[in-house]
Amino acid sequence: MIGATTLWKLLLVTASLVALAGCSSDTKASVSSDVRNAGTDIANGVGNAADSAAESVARNIATQQGEEQFKNAKQELDGPLTCTAKVESGVSKIDLNCTGTTKQGGAAELSGVTDELPGASVTQLSGEFVAKVDGKEVFTTKRLGG
Repeated sequence: MIGATTLWKLLLVTASLVALAGCSSDTKASVSSDVRNAGTDIANGVGNAADSAAESVARNIATQQGEEQFKNAKQELDGPLTCTAKVESGVSKIDLNCTGTTKQGGAAELSGVTDELPGASVTQLSGEFVAKVDGKEVFTTKRLGG
């Protein structure tokens, strides 16, 4: 979905290109620079939206599937995991960090990295993940969910 700001910039670019036909070379150069800047702004906006979407999907999968894997490791959680995700290198890598509390009161941590595009599967995420309770490793996995 294109936001209002992005739509406005697209309309500005189109109008600028139509208006260029009868302009001097200095004016054409100035407008050309403005068009390039608007194009960069649009690309950055699309990139930021893609990063945010990838982070959200990865966070949701890690939250749901991480809870299940803690349960399978006999470390059932007292509530949902709280996860953060950070895209690195244009969605080629996503760092995940989750925290929670076990039913026994232990501090649960799940951390890892995925290079899988989130959304390829809505039920699993491939990568390298490590879970700890009170600082002690309780499981490692190459897949959350599945």
